[in-house]
Order: sequence, then C-alpha cells, then structure tokens
Amino acid sequence: MRLSVPVVLAAVPIVVVIGLLLTRLPAWIPPVAGVLSAVVVGLWVLDAQFAELTEAVGGSMATLFQVLAIIAGGVTLARVMDHTGAQKQLADWLAAGGASLGSALLMANGVVPFMESVTGFGVSLIIGLPLTLAFGFTAYQAALITLMGIVIGPWGSMGPGTLLGAELAGETLTDLGVATAVVNIPSVVISGVVTAFIASRAVKVRGAKRLGYVGIGAASGLMLALLVLGTNLVFGTPVAGAVAAAVMSIGWLLVVRKGKLRPGPGGSLVPYAVLVGGTIAGQLISSVVAVEWVAEVVASPALYAFAGVGVAIAQYRQPVDGLAGNAFRLWLNTGVPTALYILFGVVMQGGHIAETLAQSLAGLGDGYIFLMPVIGALGGYMTASGTGTNAMFGPTQVAVGGQLDIHPQWSMALNNAAGCWGTIASPARIELAYQLSRGASLSEHGPPVTRARLLAVTVPVLALSTIVWGVMAYFLLPGLEPL
Repeated sequence: MRLSVPVVLAAVPIVVVIGLLLTRLPAWIPPVAGVLSAVVVGLWVLDAQFAELTEAVGGSMATLFQVLAIIAGGVTLARVMDHTGAQKQLADWLAAGGASLGSALLMANGVVPFMESVTGFGVSLIIGLPLTLAFGFTAYQAALITLMGIVIGPWGSMGPGTLLGAELAGETLTDLGVATAVVNIPSVVISGVVTAFIASRAVKVRGAKRLGYVGIGAASGLMLALLVLGTNLVFGTPVAGAVAAAVMSIGWLLVVRKGKLRPGPGGSLVPYAVLVGGTIAGQLISSVVAVEWVAEVVASPALYAFAGVGVAIAQYRQPVDGLAGNAFRLWLNTGVPTALYILFGVVMQGGHIAETLAQSLAGLGDGYIFLMPVIGALGGYMTASGTGTNAMFGPTQVAVGGQLDIHPQWSMALNNAAGCWGTIASPARIELAYQLSRGASLSEHGPPVTRARLLAVTVPVLALSTIVWGVMAYFLLPGLEPL
C-alpha cells in the first residue's frame, strides 16, 4: 500500500482530535478543531462538495438533538437520585459488601450492559458510574469498570446500528445479530478480564488470588457472550442484549448478596424502573405509530428519563435546591461535547475522509482482512456510535470483503462488533466518563482522573481486541459460510 498525500492529510483531523484530547483544554475545543480540520481537508484536499457536507450535517441534526435530550434526561435523573439519597440506597442494596469482584462484574457484565441495551447514547455511563462509585471504588476504577460495560454496544438502544448494518449487508436482522454475537465473544471475555483485574487492584489481592479473579472475570464475560448469542436466537436481536444482561445482573446480585435479595431497595428503584420500563414500552409502541416525529419522541429514552425525574422528586417530597443548575452544568460539560464528536464523525463521512482512509487500506489485499476490525474500531472512535460506524465503513467493508471471499454477513458483523467496542476509546465516551468522575476524584487521595489515564487503559484494551479479531478474521472468515 502506497500512502499518497491525500491519504496522509485525511488522517490529520483524527490526529488533531487525539492530540488535543490529551491536553487540559476545555472539552469543546478538540471536537470543534476536528470538525474544522475535517471540513478543510474534505473541501480542499479530497474534492468533497460543500453541498455534500451540508446535506450530511443537516441529516444528522435530528440525531444530535435526540442525543442532547437523552443526556439531559440522564444527567438530571442521576443528579436528583444523588441529591435525594436514592442513589446511595440503591447502591447499598446492590452491593452491601462494598467494592469487590462481584460488585465490579455486576456492573460491567450486568447493570451497565443492561442500561446500554435499553437506552444507549451514554446513559449507561451516566447512571452506572455514580452507582459504581457508591460501592467504594475510586473514581478512576469506577470510570473504567463502567466503560467496560459498553461491550454490549451492538445491542445498545435496542440495536438500531445492527438493523442498519443488516440492511446495508442484505442480511436479516436476526442473522446479523447472531453473527455479531459470535464475533463479539473475544471482546466480552476481555471486558470481564479487565474488570476483574481492576477489582483485584481495588481490594488489593495479588499472586494466585489475582489470577483467580481474572479467571472468574473471563468466565463471567464468556457467560454474558453466550447468553447474548442464545437470546438472539430465542428472543430476537432488539431485546437480546437487555435480556442477557438482566440475567447476568440477577446472577451477580445473588452472588454479592449471598442469595438474599431482601430487604429490597424500596422506592429508590422506581425512577430507574420508569426509565427502563418506559423505554422498552416506547420502543414497542413506536413501531406501530404512523407519524415519524411522534414515533421518535415515544421511543426516546429522554422522555422516560424525565418521567423518572418527576417520580424521584415526588417521592422525595422536598424541594431539590440547585437541581436545575447542577444538571445544566453537567449537561453542558458532557452533552455538548458528545454532540460535537458525533458531528465530527458526520463531517468525516460527508467530506470523503472516512472513505479515503478505508479505500487506502483496501489496497493491502489479503492483509486488509487483518485490518478489518481496525477500520471498524476507527469508526467507533470517530462517531461514538455503532450506527455511525456501520453507515460510515460498512459498505466498504462488505465490498472489499467480498473480493477476499468473506461473506457480507461476517464482514458486517466484524465491523459492527469492532465499531461498537471502539467507542470505549472515543473522545465522546472518554469525555463523558471524565466529567462524571472528575468531581469525585478531586476528593480522593492519589492522582485525579484524567482523559489521558482513561485512554491509557481503553486504547490497549481496544488494541488487544482488534488483534484477536484480526487473527480470527484472517484465518477463519475467508470462505466461511453464513449462519
């Protein structure tokens, strides 16, 4: 493969974002700089048309507003739950023994994946990270444990990204869901291993006992992966992640509470139940609503997050002073940068940058197979979205995979799994985890949470996963029949 000047310049926006992300600049500067550099490269280097960029940006506005609304609902619910003490009450019920291997895996392989499956768009971080903090983990450990729970990404928000991937690959949703579940097994096992290692550091175990922790983490991850595969076959792809993660949550909850679920958490569970139950019901109802904008409102987790806020305030029966201001500031620090990073991914696509990078790698021939998960992970990094990843790189992956005797089902499944897992290192998710944990880390002893420290773990984890996927793809996928 020969790197031309346009290909090198196409990588500049990504390098700009990564470089600025590691600094102490305000959260909005890296994505804005990335968007501006992507516009310049697209228009003046890659001959993209201004109309293409405006069309891509215009088409993303509905998604951007939806994401902003969902994050607003999520952070407001998290703040009111924390202010009223309901968050701590729920956390004490989930893991009365404090920080442990069981509570870490309960969150990373159970609660967080469940929230991600039902809501998506970072709400799993917003809800899961404060809960994990309440168990006694440090802010840094809690942020990493919660990020590991995003491994359920292909089924996030009931799987719209997987649905898009199925349409682009010419496959049924169930077939692609099952194939993605198979491909996703390595990342789920790695997620469990990393979570168990973090838990071992939290409780200060070493040697053979640490190896035992890691083994249990691997087994937990494998169990979640197999449950996702089974629920795809039995219940269908949209609810597969939620059902599998719910089973894991109950299982680990029974472990950490020694088989006793009573006394329960009381009313502290109700606001979250409103969010989860409402979102599931809304997804089902929206499928039969004829008016598109009404269907989108009914299906949005934002509606049920704010409903949960109302329930929590009604339960508390006292004024929640400063709630609006606190929630707005957190939303400004998390929601706006997240939306800007999504805009960055849109401009990368509309400006021909993503296509240029993918096509340059396609010139590697068989070597491209090893890099297929790298391309998918790159899409997840840029867009923080499985849907965005499949839209951006899915057609290229399928087309080049076809030339290399890889069936479209497997090409898209690999892109889908790698893209969703790639979001753990995406600027949008890192920024969200950083902002949510920063306040807690300032009151702790030791170094505070930084974006660079989060990336120092998530990037190697993602790199290891892509290496495993690359080897698997190179030796197993060519000539493999579809499921």
